[in-house]
Amino acid sequence: MSDGALRFECVMEPNGRWMVWDVRLDLPAQFSALALIGLCHDEAVSLCSLLNETGSETGPAEPGLLMIAPTAG
Repeated sequence: MSDGALRFECVMEPNGRWMVWDVRLDLPAQFSALALIGLCHDEAVSLCSLLNETGSETGPAEPGLLMIAPTAG
């Protein structure tokens, strides 16, 4: 990964849902204990942007910092 490249990107899953991918770890991104998979497109884009803007590391984080409610669809 080059210095100018973003660490997190949105990837469509085979089932049509979306995930946030951690390019550095080559794994789905995690926030706290939550894997960022099975998301709608808008959720994935928002979370991806947030993680890239904050330079967030994946893995354990402060509990309750981010809550993702399941969406219908």
